[in-house]
Amino acid sequence: MTTPAPLDLRQYGHADAPGIRVLLLDVHDEVYEGSDDPLAGRDEFAKFVDHWSAHPGFACVVAYEGDQPVGYAYGAPLSSATTWWAKVTPALPEVFTSETGTRTFALSELMVRAPWRGTGASRRIHDALLEGRPEERVTLLVHWDHCKVRALYGGWGYRTVGETVPFEGAPKLCAAVLDLR
Repeated sequence: MTTPAPLDLRQYGHADAPGIRVLLLDVHDEVYEGSDDPLAGRDEFAKFVDHWSAHPGFACVVAYEGDQPVGYAYGAPLSSATTWWAKVTPALPEVFTSETGTRTFALSELMVRAPWRGTGASRRIHDALLEGRPEERVTLLVHWDHCKVRALYGGWGYRTVGETVPFEGAPKLCAAVLDLR
């Protein structure tokens, strides 16, 4: 077994978002090239990038090998006004869904370019993003039909809390949570 190449894991925040926006979109375009997912187009995905990066608590890790971007992960804390849990079924109790702006970090995206898949890069990016987070938990949504990805997150300690179609046009997604403490 070969040792994975060292990755340069770079941290970015809200103020850095304009400078990494094109990089995030370009990596996304490569990862989703040929996808029939109606939400995978550059313009649609740009709306998600802009939404999440507008949050003052936006955090992003981009991994590089040399000068090549390997992949990235980003997200932000859920605000007290979030609708993240509103359409999760079965309905979750208010004690679970109540957000303060500091309780739950939402991992919005994690993607790795094809040459680095299966190398452990996704886990390293994930862990770098969450390292030292002050929130008590992290949540994410993953396509229900992507069984391998759901299993990967399960292996990292995420537990499924329900399913959701958060907005019109979205696929059925699995809502999962990982306790950080």
